[in-house]
Amino acid sequence: MLAVLALFCFSHAFAQFDPHFKPGRHTIVQLFEWRYKDIERECRTFLGPNGFGAVQLSPVNEVRDGTSWEDRYEPVSYKLTSRSGNESALRSAIDACNKADVRVFVEVVFNHMARAESDSSTQLRGTAGSTVNPTARDYPDAPYSAADFNDPCRIMNPEDPHELRNCWKEERPDLNLSLLRVRERILGFLNRLLSFGVAGFFVDSALYMWPHDLQAMFTKLHNLTTMGDIFPPGSRPFICFDLSYHGLNGAEKSLQARWNEYADLGVIAQDRFAYDIGDILLKRKPFHYFVNLGTRLGYVPREKALIYVNDPQLQRLPDADGDLSVISVRNRRAYQIGLAFMLAHRYGMVRMTSSFEFLNSSQGPPTDAQGRIEPVQLDQAGTCRSPWICEHRWPIVRKMVYFRRVTNGTGVRAWVDNGQNQIGFCRDRVGFVAFNAEISLTLKAKLYTCLPEGVYCDLISSAGDRLDANGDCSGGTVKVEADGHAEIFIHSQLEEPFIALLNTLQP
Repeated sequence: MLAVLALFCFSHAFAQFDPHFKPGRHTIVQLFEWRYKDIERECRTFLGPNGFGAVQLSPVNEVRDGTSWEDRYEPVSYKLTSRSGNESALRSAIDACNKADVRVFVEVVFNHMARAESDSSTQLRGTAGSTVNPTARDYPDAPYSAADFNDPCRIMNPEDPHELRNCWKEERPDLNLSLLRVRERILGFLNRLLSFGVAGFFVDSALYMWPHDLQAMFTKLHNLTTMGDIFPPGSRPFICFDLSYHGLNGAEKSLQARWNEYADLGVIAQDRFAYDIGDILLKRKPFHYFVNLGTRLGYVPREKALIYVNDPQLQRLPDADGDLSVISVRNRRAYQIGLAFMLAHRYGMVRMTSSFEFLNSSQGPPTDAQGRIEPVQLDQAGTCRSPWICEHRWPIVRKMVYFRRVTNGTGVRAWVDNGQNQIGFCRDRVGFVAFNAEISLTLKAKLYTCLPEGVYCDLISSAGDRLDANGDCSGGTVKVEADGHAEIFIHSQLEEPFIALLNTLQP
């Protein structure tokens, strides 16, 4: 009996690693601060047709009614009215995305509730009209009172697990998740979203919560809905834990090892890849560092990892002595190299953030005179109009999403580099990529591609993501010899200094 119970618990937890992608789909796009109407359209017209796997929504519950992007992470209640729209618009977007074969994940915040305003006023208003008093820890529409929170204390030593999990994150009232009544209110919110067709959750600030409290809650989540025949009966929600720590005193690296406390509960998201790829492309750390990307570098095992080159918080980090720490649109060439490398490699589940322009680190999404989020508008080429950036619509992203689809399930072989920032590697005998991230050194070398003899169309310089109906190539071509070698030439001054070859350009 004990063995049967243990097997049940293991299978129940393991199911939380399944993102429920439709076959051939893998990439997640975080449509940060988008309106639900725009998300619905994007799933139907772009994400679905171009093979993206899922969309991540910003927190959907009622939060502080303000102008900063950080207000989105200041919960007021579990009412489903955010600045992206109301419950009806949310449900419509979820339904449209599922019909387009794009799964929907919701970012959820339940470590804490909204903190007091900087002017120390006792009350603040939420996006659904609720009024709360953070100073008194009074959130009547949640409902939470002072008895539902941990006692106030500051995190002075983040390496102390008790302090990290029980004290308040940046002055935000810290919910006591050991209380059954608190967990049940959160569960009610999560299960309601599951009934709408949501496939899973990204758990914000997970490092600040006890793993056993999270386990006690997630084992009671409902299965995914069977309405509309979207998910098979018995499907469990996908869970991803954000274990990033943007703290002081160098605690970030010392906390990396703590991921194994959450490893049996769901997929792990950390900032390490974002910082490492930033060091390579912005600070000239050799690309050779990534030759053993994975557990040999101390990373989370790839089947349990979610990686990204930046996120909304990392994009807003201040420059360190004038140097950028993380890739962003401020350096589009490095950004495109980073995204292409992430999509070309087999390590982890990948996510990219579709962002907007900002002038200061606290600035929220583009709004009109009434404070409503502005719609995402497209030009005739399908590019988002400023101030929306829409990195997921960049041509190289669409092409590399296709590359990842075709090479899925293959290994990384025959890595070669020049000791600095020129690299190439195979995805078994299915694909080959080469990158020239040098500033002034052209890549000109005969490299082993692992591909059969023939002439291959370069995916990056081509107009589309496959050969046209006549088998012609609109971009550059590479001739692979009988021994699998090919002359590779990539100029250092290109904005897209990389090539991608596929053994077959058909799905």
